[in-house]
Amino acid sequence: MRKLLIPILALAFIGITPAYAHQPVELLNTDTTAARGPLLVDGTISFAVRAAFNKPGEKKAFRAGFAQGDPLSVEYLIFDRKPENTMRAAQLPSLVITSPKGTSVTIKFSERTKFYEPYSGVNYLYLARYKAVAEAGEYSFVVTAKRKAAVTIAVGQREEPGEVLRGAKPTPTPTVAAAPTASPTPSATPSVTKVGYTMAQVRANNSASKCWSVIDGNVYDLTNWIDSHPGGPGYIQGLCGNDGSSAFSSKHGNRSGPVGQLNRYRLGPLEK
Repeated sequence: MRKLLIPILALAFIGITPAYAHQPVELLNTDTTAARGPLLVDGTISFAVRAAFNKPGEKKAFRAGFAQGDPLSVEYLIFDRKPENTMRAAQLPSLVITSPKGTSVTIKFSERTKFYEPYSGVNYLYLARYKAVAEAGEYSFVVTAKRKAAVTIAVGQREEPGEVLRGAKPTPTPTVAAAPTASPTPSATPSVTKVGYTMAQVRANNSASKCWSVIDGNVYDLTNWIDSHPGGPGYIQGLCGNDGSSAFSSKHGNRSGPVGQLNRYRLGPLEK
């Protein structure tokens, strides 16, 4: 009986979708409104949206798209370390979710559950989990700082690659031809600007507290990998703020383990 129970329990745990498996999305200082922030095209796919603040009153925001009847799943987490884990609820950033029809919900902190994320060796605290049935359209998420702090907003539960866009969703606009005609001709399909990061942004995040690097044309936030990397913190710190493609390739090659771990920290492509 015991031999049978062990694989059953293993299968049960495989079905759990913890926050560490979520696709990371870093909110920028320019993402001050939902319209300016990134759009999670399918809000049922799991994303970990990270927002860091330096002073009270700062706002960062994003959007997520849903179909009518989709499950809306949102989790609010903080690092289990100072200063966040010493703050009272009233000192932590607030999160307001607004539906496509304009109904707003302010997330209330209802728990303080420890969670260890083994891949980066980071301890988190769950403070709130919110679930609802979604309306059709885009939900907005606005995070407002009370003081210097960083939070993670986990959205969605389906563990698969998701699409993130910046800017308004394009809509076809008819244009009138040069010669008068009875009907307009549609313009070419507008291009979609996907989330991208500049080398200047990478160079600006060149420290142990904020470590970005470019590897093979993609930008990665390696901050949480510094202390957990098997080769020691010095190796990751050597990648901060620069193009680490050659260094990473010479150290790890195409081995699936390191490459898979690296992909957990991907922010998006480097803008050319």
